[in-house]
Amino acid sequence: MCYNKNMSLYSSLKKPKTDWLLIGTLIILFCGYLFFHDLFGGSLFAYNDWDGYTLQALAWRNGSASLPQNYSWLELAEYGGNYYISFPPVPSLVMLPLTFFFGGGVPSNFVVMVYALLSIVFAYECFRKTGLRDVFSMFWAIFFVLGSNMLWMSTSGGSWFLAQGLNLTLCFGAVLSLFYQKKVLCMILLALAIGCRPFSFCLFLVVFIYFCVQEWRISHQRPIIVVFRQMKFLIVPAVIALGYCLYNYVRFDHPFEFGHNYLPEFSGVGNEQFGLQYIAANAYNIFLRPAALLEDASLNLPQFDGFMFYVANPIFIVWFALIIRDIILKKITLEKIMLILGCAANLLFLLSHKTFGGWQFGARYTVDLLPFLLLYFLASYRGKPQKWEFFIGAFAVLFNLYGAFFMHMQIP
Repeated sequence: MCYNKNMSLYSSLKKPKTDWLLIGTLIILFCGYLFFHDLFGGSLFAYNDWDGYTLQALAWRNGSASLPQNYSWLELAEYGGNYYISFPPVPSLVMLPLTFFFGGGVPSNFVVMVYALLSIVFAYECFRKTGLRDVFSMFWAIFFVLGSNMLWMSTSGGSWFLAQGLNLTLCFGAVLSLFYQKKVLCMILLALAIGCRPFSFCLFLVVFIYFCVQEWRISHQRPIIVVFRQMKFLIVPAVIALGYCLYNYVRFDHPFEFGHNYLPEFSGVGNEQFGLQYIAANAYNIFLRPAALLEDASLNLPQFDGFMFYVANPIFIVWFALIIRDIILKKITLEKIMLILGCAANLLFLLSHKTFGGWQFGARYTVDLLPFLLLYFLASYRGKPQKWEFFIGAFAVLFNLYGAFFMHMQIP
């Protein structure tokens, strides 16, 4: 999936060198975030009022799975007279140790920035391991993370963005672990990602199937035997999944209920959280709904249910071109087909949701698909990026930087 003849996993005989490109880039980006938040009141190290995960962590410390009161501005599930965070619990696990240092004032804006920077580091290391020059590896890493809706999300430590940011970090970390042949670590990271964004199960399944295909090509044993042998990598993820189920049961008396079905917007008849009836409208919005340039040169940007996701996340344009190239050159492999299908399945699940995100820039849900693209890019190592890709990458970062400013000015 992400190995080729040009790849080198280690230069074990060489003394490790300080990667000044990486260090310098992280310093510059940190300064950029600092300057950005300074324009909006110096909020980089501030607690974000939309951060429900810190509230959850504090409730855990008090021995409760429910919150002590209703917070009307958060998406809280109401069940049995109690209020609960309506999201999976893994982001709260990160906040838990931080509450011992910061109490209820965890700097959630800083935390979500760290998620974005870690995602850049992981993507950068992945591209470097393919043999790509450091500067080009950094270009792709920046393109993937800051040339996407993740840039806007990484400036605001709300619950929604903390979940997507941590999910991206864990998934990119899982991809990097493949290069080190750390299969157990890879599956653990993906299992934790499911505890941020449940549809990351699609990537989990694709990676497990990849392990099976890889083993089958080596052993040529019967598929059922191969699958059985690979199940040892599912032991720890199964324990993690059991933890999710027990936590859900404690809160909602059902092992697979994270709480969204008990949100007010989904509790009425005809307002089901998921349904085939939502797919057509959501698909139109994210594939065809434009971000229009008006006559006075201002932009009309829909802030609910998304607009053309490949405009806000132009890395998808490069991916589409890469798929077409692979088809023409007959370089479509089984692994690439698995990634395309897994990405399509994940997108279909997202499209079946009643909404495609509110108060957002672009179509932020599609950030969840970036790990599929990263694996595909790594499997299609091509050397130096093309000139047009540099231009697309520059536009991607510029447009999403504009989006971050736009959204901060729109939302009090």
